[in-house]
Amino acid sequence: MGEPLNIVVNNQVGCYKPNSPTTTIEAIKTASKDTPIIIDFDETLLLRNSTAEYLNSLQPRLIGALLLRIFNYFQPWNWLPSSIRGKDSRDWFLIIGTTLLLPWTLLLWQKKAKQLAKDFSNNEIISALNQNNQADVVVATLGFNLIVIPILKHIPINYSQIVTCRFWRGAIDRHKGKLQMVIDALGVEAVESSLVVTDSSDDIPLLAKVAQPYYVIWSQAKYTVPMNDLYLPFFYLEKVKRPGQKYLFKAILGEDLWIIWLSYSWLSSQRLIHALSMLLLLISFWCIYEVGYWENDLVAEKYEEKPVLSESYYNYQQISNVWQPWLWSFCFAVFGIIFLVASQNNFVTANLSLENGKILALPLIKWISFLAVVRGYFWIYNYVNKRTRIWLYLPLQIYRYFGYLLITPINLVGTILLVTQVLTRYMPYALYRYGGGKMENWSQLPKRLFCFLIFVFILSALTVGSGDISLLLNQQSLAILLWCFLQAGYRMWQEIRQIKPIYSDGTNQVTES
Repeated sequence: MGEPLNIVVNNQVGCYKPNSPTTTIEAIKTASKDTPIIIDFDETLLLRNSTAEYLNSLQPRLIGALLLRIFNYFQPWNWLPSSIRGKDSRDWFLIIGTTLLLPWTLLLWQKKAKQLAKDFSNNEIISALNQNNQADVVVATLGFNLIVIPILKHIPINYSQIVTCRFWRGAIDRHKGKLQMVIDALGVEAVESSLVVTDSSDDIPLLAKVAQPYYVIWSQAKYTVPMNDLYLPFFYLEKVKRPGQKYLFKAILGEDLWIIWLSYSWLSSQRLIHALSMLLLLISFWCIYEVGYWENDLVAEKYEEKPVLSESYYNYQQISNVWQPWLWSFCFAVFGIIFLVASQNNFVTANLSLENGKILALPLIKWISFLAVVRGYFWIYNYVNKRTRIWLYLPLQIYRYFGYLLITPINLVGTILLVTQVLTRYMPYALYRYGGGKMENWSQLPKRLFCFLIFVFILSALTVGSGDISLLLNQQSLAILLWCFLQAGYRMWQEIRQIKPIYSDGTNQVTES
């Protein structure tokens, strides 16, 4: 039925247990003509969220999804003036930004709005309102007029007034809040004598003000995340698997990409072109590797007693499917291979001769075959028990860094860096699993410092063993050492600051029993 709704108004604490739909419907039917009935719109009168449905109707869908992702990443609503800054302005910014950039959405929305009214109107409320002809009905929502009105005109109820957020001044309205919006429209006395039906915790102040508050969760109501059925590379990783961690920029582009550039692209005579190819192939790889993360969550939900799933997991279950990640991966792979061959053979992309087609075909076939192997291996990894995963995780990391060897060469220094990274990722995982699967056992380890120390150790050992000092003193080694130091320098300084004599470290003192 839902959790009780706690309210705090004027330092007075109240608790509303969710009302049953039956009780609420009966109250609507019997409301007197002196009792205004204020009905919430989203997920109450309409069993969907109108703002989310509007954003989900953006066309072309790919452009719309990219716009939403860009806005959600940079969060420009936090750049607004202080009076309207913050998350309350998020929906307004998304609506106004996408509408201005894709203005035809308003025309397409008229048809979509009619269909939404037909499919998702709350017939229980509609029937109750139509049986009470004497009631003064007000539809009040923090939704937006240009979205709500086209739906409402196809819902068969008689209402005297609609209170919505305006298009251009929606941020001001949202920061004002529904209570003040309704008071401005109806007056204090009318609001205090009214009956309110809502499902939203945003309406806490309004519920506390009115004579008959009805907080109802409708079982048929559903919030559908905009574009949740459309795959975009890295979206599941960023939004669901690693929410808030900025894994794409910190781990993939900020770590993996640099390691690949320093290991593989350093050897190319055309480093910039080769580096671009590695970037494209890295994205191609992650389109498929990311499916393994999605599948890992599905398996955890199905088979584990206490699966570790993010709060947003259930909103994005449909984000991945069989063919979309492969289509994206193939497109990035084609361009990646073109630039790779260009960096190796002075290949002219404008020359579409049969010979150049053959030059492209072999590395592309190798790469796609490699991705198929990775996908199959990740499937096996996901469907074995956690103890077995400890040993399967190592090859999974080898695929992640050494797979590019199928299509581009590497030298000893680059190989040492890749081995270092594989070990740096594998050892914390093994400790994490043997430590009982507690995330703190994994996340607290200074992985980048380990990477620096292991690289220095292996490189120094091979230099001493071979007697070849040039292995240590060459541009590539020095560049890698500099990069590792920049990654780990701050953590190294933190560890150095912890050095102290044992007698001055209170954590080591012997206590008397």
